[in-house]
Amino acid sequence: MKKYSLAILIFCFALAACSKSNNNNASSPYFLKVFINNVQYSTSSVSTFGLSNQQGCVANKVYDLTNVGQINVDAFYLDCYFKHYTNNVDFASTKIGAHKIFDGGSLLTTSDCNCDLVIGLVDNSIPNLYSNTVLQSTNIAHNVTSIVKKDSAATYYTYVVSGNFSCNFQNTNNTVIPVTGTYSMPVKEAR
Repeated sequence: MKKYSLAILIFCFALAACSKSNNNNASSPYFLKVFINNVQYSTSSVSTFGLSNQQGCVANKVYDLTNVGQINVDAFYLDCYFKHYTNNVDFASTKIGAHKIFDGGSLLTTSDCNCDLVIGLVDNSIPNLYSNTVLQSTNIAHNVTSIVKKDSAATYYTYVVSGNFSCNFQNTNNTVIPVTGTYSMPVKEAR
């Protein structure tokens, strides 16, 4: 029952985010580009949807989950989130480098940390719409390659975070689905 509740929650987030797949809007500096099973997909419609006041691996810090983007095509549905500190005092000293990837089935986990990705993948060829893939624990790589302060307002700072990642999911038919990608997204940090 817990898996289905979480799957419904993820589905609701995806509907609320309303991003478009394969949008080739060249004017947007933000994007999610992925290869799923060696086929390229992209979106430049980065969502402003996120979940605030989350817990993470450091108990006395507050985190946000910001949506990087969704890819929704006939074969697959991919949903990607970036977990980060909520407050600029914590985020400002963040360095580029290697970080982790967590399965979208654990979207609200407290194990993930600042700059970790949470990726969910649904294989649309399998009738069981939710929970039909699992992130494999090997061959996972996620690197934040750039963090640049873009602007500020009275209540927040905006950073542009870019990175790349690769991982594998396995569906319930035991087929391994490779996923690799790059992203560039805005992250807001409270003053």
